[in-house]
Parts: sequence; structure tokens; C-alpha cells
Amino acid sequence: MKYCSVNGIEQKNIDITDRGLAYGDGIFTTAKIVNGKVLLLDKHLARLNLGCQALAIKAPLMALLTQQIAVVAKLYPLAVLKVIITAGSGGRGYSRVGLNDNATNVIIMVSDFPSHYASLVKQGINLGDSKQQISTSPMLAGIKHLNRLEQVLLRAELDDRLEDDLIVANSAGDVIEVTSSNLFYWLDGQLCSPDLSMSGVNGIIRQLLLEKYPQIKVRKTKFSDLKHTKAMFICNSLMGIMPVKTYNNRILTIDAVQDLQNQMKAII
Repeated sequence: MKYCSVNGIEQKNIDITDRGLAYGDGIFTTAKIVNGKVLLLDKHLARLNLGCQALAIKAPLMALLTQQIAVVAKLYPLAVLKVIITAGSGGRGYSRVGLNDNATNVIIMVSDFPSHYASLVKQGINLGDSKQQISTSPMLAGIKHLNRLEQVLLRAELDDRLEDDLIVANSAGDVIEVTSSNLFYWLDGQLCSPDLSMSGVNGIIRQLLLEKYPQIKVRKTKFSDLKHTKAMFICNSLMGIMPVKTYNNRILTIDAVQDLQNQMKAII
């Protein structure tokens, strides 16, 4: 870790009674720093604000948070920014009764950027299917909350596999995402992305692509649909758009993905 602050003070300590630690009572976002600036910062701030609203956490003053992030980010030519907002310490058990108005904790961290992303973005990755399923949770679907145990288990599976990443479905059998990124695929010439209304995280790059290209179809997706795709990619705020060169050992084309990368390179 290159940097860490809690509520604007550079430190690496937090109260052990913090609700983020005890219950995962909080949200986070992860962004890319390039040449001292955070890419798509406005969208990351909007995500944090919406996440606070969804979980009924008092949001920090976004103008102050923006200023703090800008001061930190300008020190780094290429790095990873992570902002965590927790409900703070207080209350009894699960209840937040007793939390004061200033309980919210804001953690800002900066880490090294993954060095292997540059080659994978050009060459593509090998993708497989996870043997595990994530839950359906309409209360939390789309939100990047701190309860990431499912992703921890998915990553443990991936660590024992030969593929670069794994596609995961939910308990209803609907394909949702990859272990830490969103999924897009072409089916019968139509660019599609799985429906996340019951599970998953609505990532920043996914949001951006759906806004910029309204013709993309969001649809309920099954593994059987992916057997017919000729091109796929995964995406998140750090990797941008990353092509899939093989899916379950089947060779896919990356030409269409490279075209999309070129169209979006000025933004992400």
C-alpha cells in the first residue's frame, strides 16, 4: 500500500468496533489514477453517494471528499485508488440506533497498479465457468457493498484453476458477472450484457458502456447462450475493456472488442 487515510488523517488504524469490520456495513469503489488524476471520478463519487442512500448510511460531504482525493491522486502517475465508506462505530448488534451524526468513516487508500493488465488488455484472457454460484439478493443487487465473501470464495476457486478468470451464475442459474468484473458478449450480432437486477455489481465501465451505446441489450443470460457467442469481453474501472480470447477452451475473435477499445480509449 502506498497511502492510507481515515477521515482525512494519514493512518492505517480504525476502531475495532467499526460496523464495516463487524457486519460489512459499508460501501466502496475502486478507481484508476493516471497522471495524477482519477479517471471517471464523477461516476465513482455518484456510485458512493447512491450506495450510501441504498444502505441508509450518512454520506460524507462529497466536495470535501473530492478535494481529499485530488490531493492524494496528484502524487501518482499510475496507481489504484480505493475509497471505503463505513457506517462507523456504535449501535447495539445489528441496530444502528445510537450512531451519532458524525459516525461515518471514510477511508482512502492508494495501491500499486496491476502490472499484468497492460498485456492482457491487448492479448485477451482465457475464461471458464465457475463451479460455484452467488446468491440472489434484490435488496443489494448492483451495489458495491463491503460484503464480499462470495467473491473471496470465487477467487479461491480461481486460484486453483488454469483460466485467467471465471464466469459466475446466481442461484437461479442466471449468468451474472466474472469474479471481479462485468461481462459483455455478442449473440447473433447483438452486443449483450447480463441482467443484474437480482445479483451482482453494476460496474462503472458497464454503466458507461450502456449510456454510450443504448443499443446494447441487457438480458437474462444462461450458460447455454454463451455457447453460441463468437466474441466476449470483461470490464472494470482498472482493466478497462479486456478481450476474451478463449472461453472453455473455445477460441473467440477479439476484433470487435479491439474496435470497441479504440472507440473508448480516450475515456477509459
